[in-house]
Amino acid sequence: MTTQGENVTVKPPTRRDQQRQATLDEIVRTARTLLVETHDISLRAVAQTMGMTAPALYRYVSNLEDLTLRVAAQVYDDLLATLEDAAAPYEGDPAAQVVAGSTAFRQWSLRHRQEFGLTFANPITSSAKSVDLGADLLGGHVEPPPGAPPIGAECTAAAHRFGSFFGRLVVALWDVQGYPETGQVPAPSDGGLSASRWAGLAPEVPTEASWSFVRAWARLYGTTALEVFGHIDSDIVTSGALFRDTMNDCGEVLGLQHRRAELQRVVTEVLAT
Repeated sequence: MTTQGENVTVKPPTRRDQQRQATLDEIVRTARTLLVETHDISLRAVAQTMGMTAPALYRYVSNLEDLTLRVAAQVYDDLLATLEDAAAPYEGDPAAQVVAGSTAFRQWSLRHRQEFGLTFANPITSSAKSVDLGADLLGGHVEPPPGAPPIGAECTAAAHRFGSFFGRLVVALWDVQGYPETGQVPAPSDGGLSASRWAGLAPEVPTEASWSFVRAWARLYGTTALEVFGHIDSDIVTSGALFRDTMNDCGEVLGLQHRRAELQRVVTEVLAT
């Protein structure tokens, strides 16, 4: 196949390529199932479950790190589909979509604690994610962080597809209502931003607005992690009260104070599904 306007011929995958990909997909699915059932992933367990020898498994994945990153990439994409489904009924209202997606993220995380831990609180997967605020807010291609192994590229891309769900909606929101007011704590100085590796990556978005995005994500992730890992009273988790309060905080950070009651109804609707 030749792409339009380019003299590039793309050969269709051979039967052998298709069989290899099918086996690799099965390996990833098996590892993910073992993670959920046993709270761990090991190459030996995957090989035994699939009736393979360990040397045969190494023809498809380089090592445990490779397999872990592949599982995380799949988790990111499945989670993204969940967020998109939750946001779909609120099409045309980016504020409601952000809240719906945030609530769906929390609900998914509570139902998939092991996968949450692997994807969002694991040194292996963290090493494959770059701090790329521009990619989250504005989309586009992302590169793995310096020094990251090439095998992490798939996880890096999936992580930023997830981040872009929130980023593009927040930018769409600001396009309609304007940027939020500066918070009581200003964004880090230019030097600080450079040190954290996201200075200048989203030049179309003012620094203070980018800082608001980071602050809102920190609140959402922090509260969700507390609930997922059981670091807070289970009755509070069950009630949803802390999460609702977090959504109010995030709304204030993003400049949505005037829609607080309306957006709390969105939280209620998604929690009920």
